[in-house]
Amino acid sequence: MDEASGGSTLITDPGRVLVVGGSGMLGSDVVRRFSDRGWYVNSPSQVDFDITSAQHLERLRKRDFGEFAWIVNCAAYTAVDQAESDAMAAMKLNFVAPGVLASVCQEAGWRYLHVSTDFVFDGTKGSAYTETDQTNPLGVYGKSKLQGEQAVAKECPGAVIVRTSWLYGPNGKSFPRTMIEAWKAEKPLRVVADQWGTPTYTWDLADALALIVLKGVPGGLYHAAGPDRMNWHDLAVQAITAYAQVGGDTRPIEVAAITTADWPTPAQRPFDSSLSCEKLIEQGLAPMRHTTEALADFCKRLG
Repeated sequence: MDEASGGSTLITDPGRVLVVGGSGMLGSDVVRRFSDRGWYVNSPSQVDFDITSAQHLERLRKRDFGEFAWIVNCAAYTAVDQAESDAMAAMKLNFVAPGVLASVCQEAGWRYLHVSTDFVFDGTKGSAYTETDQTNPLGVYGKSKLQGEQAVAKECPGAVIVRTSWLYGPNGKSFPRTMIEAWKAEKPLRVVADQWGTPTYTWDLADALALIVLKGVPGGLYHAAGPDRMNWHDLAVQAITAYAQVGGDTRPIEVAAITTADWPTPAQRPFDSSLSCEKLIEQGLAPMRHTTEALADFCKRLG
């Protein structure tokens, strides 16, 4: 997202920012994009600061990690299928810990930015979801993230909660990377074509989060995702095509389209969890880059 004029006042220097989960796929790009702006960014390792640790949260409450203007929480339990058999761990990281972290921010007077997911919806609406649409998560992962949203809003009413979807980035596991690596290894590819969403590049989402901080966006629930609605098969083909173009590879790209029934998983997925981002755009943030452009950048960063 590019900077654009809006109703919020730009804050040249937001002060000290603590990024939780800064070594993950999204968090690593958030740390880099925030640091690129010249901001002071503290991103302790999970060993040094684990938000599921009552001891670490108490140290944060006592200012042992310092004083901050913003806490940005990118930490999450994201193993959607594994969550079905590991509900306690998913709830601890996605629900309980964010709520406690929010209470610390409320007590300290720090602003809190929390990242959530499109999986809070059941995918039956038939069009892009807005922030006011009814939630109905289908699995443990979505339920844990929804309860995390509710806990954050309760404990820190001024928190900014940002739902995103279908994240991909070069610093970790992602669907486009998996597809590219399988294609390079000449493995047969079969990809679901009846689940739809809005793929989101972590670099662009990190920019959006930086602008939320920069503009001091009012507390509340927002959607921030890529502008293109597509299915997993579309995304696989586009990712491999982008990688082939960057590397000058002329091998054929063959990806078989299958249905959800052809690829059963422990966790049920929403059929269409596309997100509408109009509310955030009204705050002065321009839409993210289209998927073709974002994937080209992603592939260059993959090397």
